[in-house]
Amino acid sequence: MAAWTVVTAASASAADCGPTGTEVSALSEPQMESSIDCLINRERASYGLRPVAPNADLRHAAVSHSNEMISQGYFEHTSPAGLTFLDRIESTGYMHSARRWVVGENLVWGTGPRSTPQALVTAWMNSPPHRQNLLRPNFREIGIAAVPGTPENRSDLTGVTVSSEYGYRARGKTKTKTKTRTRTKAKAKTKAKAKAKATARKHKGSKRKARKARAHKKHRHHKH
Repeated sequence: MAAWTVVTAASASAADCGPTGTEVSALSEPQMESSIDCLINRERASYGLRPVAPNADLRHAAVSHSNEMISQGYFEHTSPAGLTFLDRIESTGYMHSARRWVVGENLVWGTGPRSTPQALVTAWMNSPPHRQNLLRPNFREIGIAAVPGTPENRSDLTGVTVSSEYGYRARGKTKTKTKTRTRTKAKAKTKAKAKAKATARKHKGSKRKARKARAHKKHRHHKH
């Protein structure tokens, strides 16, 4: 197993998650992936967490990685060519236009009795770093790829290699910026009012001076 993270529903019973105890050799890829997804959300629900929803970009990254690990015979987050899971997810456009994001990856493979959806998810839950990813509160989306074959033997159809990519994206304007703009407008308005009052006072003062000047002239004139 391997886990990594970069730092932008109702609970389901085991019966609701389909053939959780069936080995991969008797399941289609969609069945396996759906069952794993359901079990992950069941675990999250048991901790009071929101479910993760399927995402096409994340699944694309997962599929490419599972296939590559099987075909090239390695089991790591970073490929022999040096591509990280972050590179793979980013290349799908998942982070495009995101103001802020968080992504993570869990990997696992198993054969025979250890290739069932339940056995694979249990293996993640029994490993602290994998459990941390699976139960990370801010994750909202997931992409799962369960591909027959293993990094040790690509032809072993009693085995399965699973990549699960987690993600969260925040888009739009930040509250901080909105508040800053609000404060800036308020200050500008206050300054404008102050300036208007100062001008009014000045104007009134000028009028008073003018009246005094006129009165003085009249008085002088009257004296004349």
